[in-house]
Amino acid sequence: MGRGWTKVVPLKAVVVAIVVVVAAYAVHRNWDALVRGFDELPLWVLGVAFVLTVLAQGIALLMWRVVLADLGSPLPLVPAARIFYVSQLGKYLPGSVWTIVGQMELARAERVPRRTSLTQGVLVLAIAVGAGVMVSVLLMPFLGRETFARYWWAVLLLPLILVALHPPVFAKVVDTGLRLLGREPLQVLPTWRGIGKALALQGLVWLLLGLQIWVVVVGLGGDPLPSLLASVGGYALGFSLGMAAIGLPAGAGLREAVLVVALSGVLSPGLALLVALLARGIAVLADVVVALVAAFLTRRAGELGTSSSHAANEPPGRSLCPPHGSSGPSD
Repeated sequence: MGRGWTKVVPLKAVVVAIVVVVAAYAVHRNWDALVRGFDELPLWVLGVAFVLTVLAQGIALLMWRVVLADLGSPLPLVPAARIFYVSQLGKYLPGSVWTIVGQMELARAERVPRRTSLTQGVLVLAIAVGAGVMVSVLLMPFLGRETFARYWWAVLLLPLILVALHPPVFAKVVDTGLRLLGREPLQVLPTWRGIGKALALQGLVWLLLGLQIWVVVVGLGGDPLPSLLASVGGYALGFSLGMAAIGLPAGAGLREAVLVVALSGVLSPGLALLVALLARGIAVLADVVVALVAAFLTRRAGELGTSSSHAANEPPGRSLCPPHGSSGPSD
């Protein structure tokens, strides 16, 4: 391995260790409020939050397929689900690249070129972060003074993201990167129609995930209307910044920190931390469940396809039923 890699790995380990220590201290400091809030939270609230998270996962898959089709490699739903959901587990490793690497490897079985998978992974990440920043910027006035004081600079990211998502600009950047990697340029370029549709679907994803937070906040006694805007905007901002933080596994720590600040106007610090921790747990559970379901459905579809293929190749046997109009075999 190169010296650069050996320097990066310890740095990532240090970052993750710091996040774990800070999170443990926050939990210890708010332990009584966490236990009290969890005891008072109805179980149906967690069930509804889980369903909303799974629905958001479904819309995210649709967005992922839209981008892949826009790049000239459309996939059927079942294999697309297997590739998308299984590769998503890679985000729990330090570095956002593992999700893209997983998609590249899994998509090879469906004859998706590596350069297309790489481009799609980068574009999906940019669209997800871009849509999250758009939502959070629109709702920034409702996220409280402390949120704006800490994260006002997110507003400056919006024009940069819009420029980066402009198809000719994005294609130029990607082709330059592919050339540096010694790969051929893209054969099919992204379109405004595809990117616009993907942005709309990702906006719906952020809405569903924000509603998941809102259900838990209301279950803990938060005021419904103010907490709705804070939940949607805060989670979109935290999740987006977490995705952009390449060194953190699934944005661990940063996502929760932003959400706690955004919810500080509608909940106490302890309850806001509880919401953030529950959201993380629900997200992990949903990721694992949908990945297992997608893998099972893919395997089942493969078995059915194999059975159908064998049946089609069977030589025609003698019918057990007599031909129409006959009474049976003659003696």
